[in-house]
Amino acid sequence: MNQSQRILDVLDHEWDQLSGGPSTRRHLRRWQDQQPALRGARSLPELRSLIEASPLEESSELVWALLAIAAEEDLADRLLLQIIVPGLAGEARWLMSWARRVEPDLIGNGDIDQMLVLAGIEGIRHAHGHRRSYPICSILRRTHRLLTKETRAIETWHAKTVLDEIEVSPSAVPEPTARPGQMLLDLLSEATERGTVSRSDADLLWMIDVAGFSSAELAPSLGIAPRSVAQRRLRAEGRLSKMVGEAA
Repeated sequence: MNQSQRILDVLDHEWDQLSGGPSTRRHLRRWQDQQPALRGARSLPELRSLIEASPLEESSELVWALLAIAAEEDLADRLLLQIIVPGLAGEARWLMSWARRVEPDLIGNGDIDQMLVLAGIEGIRHAHGHRRSYPICSILRRTHRLLTKETRAIETWHAKTVLDEIEVSPSAVPEPTARPGQMLLDLLSEATERGTVSRSDADLLWMIDVAGFSSAELAPSLGIAPRSVAQRRLRAEGRLSKMVGEAA
């Protein structure tokens, strides 16, 4: 089976099992009490079909209604994820092609599946409480931006790792001003060797200062609040500055 299609088939199978239970009807009735626009469906599969089959304006009204309750209803998030599955097909093929070229190990251990699903869920959560035109398109655009950013960060990190493994003769090193990223890499490598900063803090500085991630984007993977990420960054930068000052 095509591996990119397998991801989508797993989501379909999971949804078939999840959406058929009697408890889902209770969820739907509660949603319909909050959002009258959803009252035309008798089950979650029927609501999904209604959204997919309705004209764009009508389906957008239904999606807006789901987004209004999804911030407090994980099942509504899961329904929205299932609705965007057709749009994720292209992302899955692109991710597989990228992984084969850049990082094949991500395919066998399920990381590609996780990247796709997490980006889709984050795209949905980003839309919570908003009434953008054509919300499904908005969610898919956000999903693509997140995946693009993550793949670029992996490529940057991969390139950094390769640089770590290459011994460069002094004569081959360019002027510092020509490679600011290399300057930071050298500084972080020296700082971790000295024990000035931990490896995890060095990774954090690289992901923010070079890969372009924000504290809010890194917080979920680190299991801490965005403010704590920012504080860790400031403390690490302070230790780096002190090290540079002492060496001057």
